[in-house]
Amino acid sequence: MSTVRGLALALCAVAPIGTAAAQRARGGGMTADGVVRDAATRAPLADVEIRLAGDDTVLARTDARGAWRAESLRPGRYTLVARRLGYAAETRPLVVANGTAHLELALDAVPISLDQVVVTADRRMQKLADAVTTTELVTREDIERTGASDISTILIEQTGIQLEGGMPAGTGVMLQGIDSKHVLILLDGQPIAGRISGVFDVSRIPAAMVERIEVVKGPQSTLYGTDAMGGVVNVVTRMPARGAFDANVTLTGGSQDRREGSGSVSIGRGALTARLDGGRRTIETTPGMSETAGALAARTDGMARLRWQGAGSATFAEASVLLLDERQRWSSNGFYNFGDNQQVNGRLTGTVQRGNHRLTPSVHASLYDHRLRASQQTLPLAGDEGSRQRQRIVQGELLYNGRFGAAGAHGIDAGALVRRDEALTERVEGGLRSLDVVEPFVQADIAATSRLAIVPGVRVTRSAQWGTHVTPRIASRLRATDALTLRASVGEGYRAPDFKELFMRFVNVGTGYSYAVNGNPHLGPESSRNVTVGADWVGNRSFVRGQLFHNRFTDFIETQLVSDPEASQLVYEYRNLDDGWTRGVDLESGFALNGWRVEGGYSGLATRNGTTGRELLGRPAHSARLLVARTLPLAVRASVNGTFTGRTPMQRDETTGTISLWRDAFTRVDARVARDVAGGMELVAGVDNLFDTQPAEWAGFTGRHVYVALSWTLARTTAP
Repeated sequence: MSTVRGLALALCAVAPIGTAAAQRARGGGMTADGVVRDAATRAPLADVEIRLAGDDTVLARTDARGAWRAESLRPGRYTLVARRLGYAAETRPLVVANGTAHLELALDAVPISLDQVVVTADRRMQKLADAVTTTELVTREDIERTGASDISTILIEQTGIQLEGGMPAGTGVMLQGIDSKHVLILLDGQPIAGRISGVFDVSRIPAAMVERIEVVKGPQSTLYGTDAMGGVVNVVTRMPARGAFDANVTLTGGSQDRREGSGSVSIGRGALTARLDGGRRTIETTPGMSETAGALAARTDGMARLRWQGAGSATFAEASVLLLDERQRWSSNGFYNFGDNQQVNGRLTGTVQRGNHRLTPSVHASLYDHRLRASQQTLPLAGDEGSRQRQRIVQGELLYNGRFGAAGAHGIDAGALVRRDEALTERVEGGLRSLDVVEPFVQADIAATSRLAIVPGVRVTRSAQWGTHVTPRIASRLRATDALTLRASVGEGYRAPDFKELFMRFVNVGTGYSYAVNGNPHLGPESSRNVTVGADWVGNRSFVRGQLFHNRFTDFIETQLVSDPEASQLVYEYRNLDDGWTRGVDLESGFALNGWRVEGGYSGLATRNGTTGRELLGRPAHSARLLVARTLPLAVRASVNGTFTGRTPMQRDETTGTISLWRDAFTRVDARVARDVAGGMELVAGVDNLFDTQPAEWAGFTGRHVYVALSWTLARTTAP
C-alpha cells in the first residue's frame, strides 16, 4: 500500500511539470484578458487593438463592452500596447503565469488626433496630419460638451474665432480680423444661400445634426471661390452608420424660456443607409441682438439622408435634403420687428473610385426666403407682406482627386463648377437678378522629398456680370519630425460683388433728411493676399501649435457720396475703395492625462485701414480661451470653458479720429456636468456665463443661462 501511495504522490508531483511542458510544446495554454475604458467618462471602449509582445506576438480587439481576451499564451513576461483612434496609446507590462492574467486600462482621449479624417483643407478626404493648411477640427464630443443648440455657441469657444451681430438679426463669423461677409460657410462642402446684408447667420444651423465642424483660416478662394477671403467654416452633418440601427431623443429646457426637442433615427442594412433628423427650438432671445424685451427665436428643422455604398469600396451615391423654418422677433425704437426665414437645401452626389483615382460629380441647390415686418404689437399686422427677399443657388460640380508615383506620393485635385445665384427683392433694380460663374481649378500635391510637400494651385473665375478673376496659391508642409510639422502658404482670396452692391436702388425719405444708395454694375471683385506660417507639435498626450498671418486687402467695396453735399437728397454709390491689412498670431496648447483634459489658446490681432491709417472697428486686439474637463466621483463628467474677448473699438469721431464708443471686455465662463443613467439615458445640466457678466455694446444676449437636458439613445447592430 505504501508503495502505491508513493507512486501516486510521485505522479501528482510530475503531472504539472508534464502538463506545462506539453503546453509549451503546443504554444502554451495561458490566458490574458481585461477591460478598456475611457479615462474621462469611464465608458467601455470598443475596437481597441491589444498587442501582446513577448515570446510570441498576439493580437486581440475589444468588443462593445470594452472586453478583450487572448488565449494559448506561453507563460512569461509580455509588453501590452493598447491603441485606438483618438486616444493616447497605453503601454503596460503583463506577466502571464498560472491561471488568467487580468488587466484593466483607461485610455485618455487626445486633444488632437492626427488620424482624424478631414475634407476641407484640400477638397479630399485625408488625415488631419496630411492637411497642407492648418485645420481646426471641432468633433462631435466637443459639440456635446458645449450643450449648445446651434453652432454659433460652439464656434465662439474656439481660438481666433469672433462672432459679430448681423442686420436685421443673426450671428456672423469673423476670422483673422476679416468680417463675416468674407468668410464662406459650407454645409457638407456646399455653399448655403441666406446671407442678409452679407452676413450668414450661423445660429440657424442646429447642433444636433452636426457631426463635426472644420475651420480653415486665411483665404481659400483657390479651392472654394468667392466669399472665402477670411477662411472657410465647413459644417459636416451626421452620417448614417453601416450595419447598425440607432435612435436618439433629446429634451432640453432652460432659462430665457428655452424649450427644445430633437430626435434622430439611423439605420444601415447592406449597401443602404438612411438617417432622419428633426427638431424644434424656441428661446426668448434673438441672435445678434442684446435686447431681450419681447425677443423670440423659434426654429423647426429636419434633414433626411440616403446613401448607397458598394461593399468594401469607396464608390457611393448619396442624396440629402435639409429644411429650416425660423421665426424671429426683437424690439427696436418702440416697434417689434419680425424676421421669417425658410431654407431648403438639396444635394445629390456620388463618387466613383478606381485605384488611386476618384471622380465626384454633385448637384446642389439652396433656396432661402426672408421676410421682414414691423408693428407696435407682438404679432405682425394681418395682411402685412413686409419686405421680402428670395435667394437661390444652383450649382453643378465635377471634382477629380488622383494619386500618382510610387505609393501615391504625388497628387492632383482638380475640378470645375457652373453656378447661378439669383435674388428677387424690391431693393434691387429690376426685381429679379442673377449672377452666373464658371470656375475651373487645379491643385498639385508634389512630394519634393519624403517629408516635404509643395502644393501650388490656381482657380480661374469667369462671370458675365463682373469679368474674370485669377486666384493663385502655393502652400507647403514639412514634417520635420514625426511629431513636428511646419506649414506655410502664400495665396490670394477674392469676393465677388453681390446683388445689392451691383444693382441696388434704395431711397430713404425722412423729415429733414433724405438719401439714396445706388448699386454700381461696374464694380470689380474685392481681393486679398495672405501669408501664413505655422507649426504643430503633437505628442501622445499633448499638443502645441501656432500660426502667424498677414492679410493685405484691396478694392473693398464701400459707399461713396457722389452728389453735392449740400443737395436736398444725398446720393451714395458703391465703389471699390478700401484697402488695408490685418495681421496676428493664434496659439493653442493642451494635454490629456489620467482623465484630465486641459486646453488653452490665445489670439492677438492688429489692423489698419490703408486710407486713414486707423485701426479697423469691431476687431478685438486680444482674445483667449481655457477648457478644463474631468470625470468627478459618481461618474459625473464635468467641463468648464472660459473665453475672454478684449476691449474693442466700435465707433470713432470721423473728424478727430478718436474712438467714441468701445465694447467692453467680456470674460465668460460656461460649466457643464453630465452623467449616464440607466437604460441608455444621459442627464445633463449646465450654465452659460456663470458669473452673469453683462458687458456693454455686445451683439447678442450676454446674461446667465441655465439649462438641463435629458437624452435617450438606443443602438444595436442590424443584419447584413
